Order: sequence, then C-alpha cells, then structure tokens
Amino acid sequence: MKELPRTSLYCAMFIAIGAVSGLLGPSLIYLADLIDASVTEISVVFTARAIGNILGALLAGRMYDRWQGHHYIVLMLTIMIMALLFVPFSTSLTMLVVLFFLLGATEVSANAGGNMMMLWLHKEKVGSYVTVLHLCHSAGSMLAPLILVFSGWLGQGYGAGYWLVAIYAVFLPLLLWRQPSPTFEARAQEVVPETKQKATFIAFVTVIFLYVGFEITIAGWISTYAVLSGVEQNTAAILVTWFFVSLSLGRLVSVPLLRFITPQQGVNFLLFVSFSAVLVMLLTQASLVLVALWLGLGCSAFFPMVFSYANSIMALNGKRTAMVFVCCGLGALVAPTLTGPIIELFGVSAFPYLLACLAILISLSWFRLSNMTR
Repeated sequence: MKELPRTSLYCAMFIAIGAVSGLLGPSLIYLADLIDASVTEISVVFTARAIGNILGALLAGRMYDRWQGHHYIVLMLTIMIMALLFVPFSTSLTMLVVLFFLLGATEVSANAGGNMMMLWLHKEKVGSYVTVLHLCHSAGSMLAPLILVFSGWLGQGYGAGYWLVAIYAVFLPLLLWRQPSPTFEARAQEVVPETKQKATFIAFVTVIFLYVGFEITIAGWISTYAVLSGVEQNTAAILVTWFFVSLSLGRLVSVPLLRFITPQQGVNFLLFVSFSAVLVMLLTQASLVLVALWLGLGCSAFFPMVFSYANSIMALNGKRTAMVFVCCGLGALVAPTLTGPIIELFGVSAFPYLLACLAILISLSWFRLSNMTR
C-alpha cells in the first residue's frame, strides 16, 4: 500500500501527458488556420515536436541518473504547462515550432521518467503496472479531441482546449515534489548474456521506433485524412477519440489477459489486428470509425508489452530508457513528418499504403527480436 500514492500520481500524470500528445492531430487544421499555413507547412510542427522528443530524451537519460527523478519531472511539467498556455497566442509558424519543440521535449522527459519511476518502484512486478500507466496515457489521448470539441462548443475555439489541459496538469508538480523518488537497483544477473545485450537492445529499439511511427501517424493524420476525404471537421476530430477508446479498452483487457498469455503471443495477435485493419482501409469502403476502432485495438498494448518484455530480459536504467525514448522521438519524427508531403504528392489515397508499409516493417523487426531472444 505504501506504493499507492506514487503509483496513482504517475497515472494521473500520464493522463496529462497523453492529452498533450493527443492534442496536435485533431487540432492540426485549427493550427494551420491560426497562422494561415498550408498542410505541408504545418506538418513541420510534427518535426519540431519529434526533435524535442529526441533531445529531451537524450537529456533526460543523463538527468535521471544524476537528479532525484521527481525533481526533474516537476521541472519538465512546469515548462509543459507554460507552453500549453501560449499555443493559442501563436502568431507565426516559428512560434508554433518553438512551442511544440518544448512540448515534445517536456512530454517525453515526463513520459520516460514516469516509466522509469514505475519500473524502479515495482521492480519484477511491474508488468501490469506499466500497462495501466499506458492505459492512462491512452485515456488522456482519447480525451484530447473531446476537450477540443467541447471548447469549440463553448465558442472559445480549439485554443481553449490547450488551456483546459494546462489547468488539469497544474497541480501535478506540487504533488510530485512532496513524494520521494524511487531509485534504480542493479540486478545480480541478467537474462541476456552481456555479449548479446547490445544487439538485442538495438533490435528492441528498432521495434519501438517503427511502432511509434505507426501509432503517431495514425493519431496525427487520421483526422486530416478524413477532412481531405470530405468528412466534417468535428466528426473527423472525433476519429482520434475512437482510436484511443479502442486502444484504451485493449490495454484494459490486456492487464488480466497477460496472466494467461505471454507478451510474445500478445504482440503477435496485435500485429495481426493492425495489419488486417490496414487491409480493410485499402480494400473496402468501410466506415472510418470502424477503421479507427480496429487500428486502436491493434496498437493497444503493443508498447507496454514490448517494454515489459525488454525489462524482463535486461535492466533498463536511465541511459537505456532514455535511448528507448530517443527512438520514440525518431519514430514520431520520420513517418508523421513524411506523411504531409506524401499526401500532397500522391493524394489522400496514399495514406493507407503508408500505414501498410509501416505494419510490414514492424512485423519483420518484431520477429527478428523474437528469434534473437527465443
């Protein structure tokens, strides 16, 4: 029971982090109109956020091995709240780029810190706790479009949604400051031999890199894909909510399910669901709501399952965890940033083909990791 206050606080923090992550996609058209930019021009915001992710993760890896974990998370949350408050006041693309760079850096730092704190707090029992943590992240991402639509109904525009998320997060730094930080404890013996750890770790982060590109491309562009396909803007924005509703339910179901199946079996099933959802987009005229739900289920517990699996075979200290989130940042940079120019060049119908390529690459990289650690 002594771990309950900190565990609950990490979960509350991940709702805020998930909301910050989920705001960009459904508000992309709003941001473009705010500064009078085209779809191709506004896509640079994804680049800014992803570079912030990468640099923020690199810095976090050093800081979490030197600072008290909670102290650094408090600093990052404070900067994140300030950036959220300033987004609706943006007057140029440069200002948006700077703000989303800061949001990317602080979001990933708090994300990496929360994962590490949970790993260090619960140690070998962490599997279900990490899944619940990411369930809270997806719940925040699921709520983000609803917050934007709600602020629009109030007549304040989507910008007020950024303020509402900031108001929710404002008490988190104060509560975290009062709690002691967990500490890293090295294992007596690793599962993966030392000679194979580097290759295994590279294979692991390759899977993470490709998966994050897949998820962020869906969450970041499915609303824009729908708008360009003729769907009304608020209806298109809610597609992200449907995606994260399904993703959240999948994570919720996976918590008890992991008692009966291995993480490898779970990941194999999720890959099958993801690829079949992409095929539905390519080969049928199915409702985008159905597609969003199907894709959300496929993405649901993939990250926490792979992350927990990696933790079971090698120790994830600050440096290694930071590298995981560097690859998350790279994944969030490459595919989502290329999506805008690809749509502009080949048309909106190219979007499902891009998702299909990513799904195939994720499957190949996962089977390689599985074979290495069999």
